[in-house]
Amino acid sequence: MRELKLDEVRKMLEASEREARRCGKPSTTAIVDFGGHLRGLERPEGGRIANVDIAIKKAWTAIAFKRPTAMVRAIMMPDAMAYGLQHTDNRICMVAGGFPIVEGGEFLGAVGVSGGTIDEDIACCVEALKACGFATEFADPLKATR
Repeated sequence: MRELKLDEVRKMLEASEREARRCGKPSTTAIVDFGGHLRGLERPEGGRIANVDIAIKKAWTAIAFKRPTAMVRAIMMPDAMAYGLQHTDNRICMVAGGFPIVEGGEFLGAVGVSGGTIDEDIACCVEALKACGFATEFADPLKATR
């Protein structure tokens, strides 16, 4: 398994920051490796300190569950198959804005963004992924079983 290169982490942070500036939001971006360990973080001037932990948790959740956090949220809502799981680990964040970093079917890590609206956080993540040519489309692995 290859690991994320530092230049990839930097490119993703820069791309996310550009999108956040375009949106007019001081958003924080976190990037974790395949083990959920922090590889890169940027909180711009004016960014809320709470966004640091939220961005890290979004990224951790995306790699831990190998899917975008929006898909994690869907399985943890009341009456869903994994309801209550969010209370088992304080690193889980079921708010959209976290995406796994996937290349050729291999999970390399994840990116999480916090500071804008859900759509703005998602857009920052997608721009980060696109900056290095990583997958930006994700199929719900549980869709066929619902």
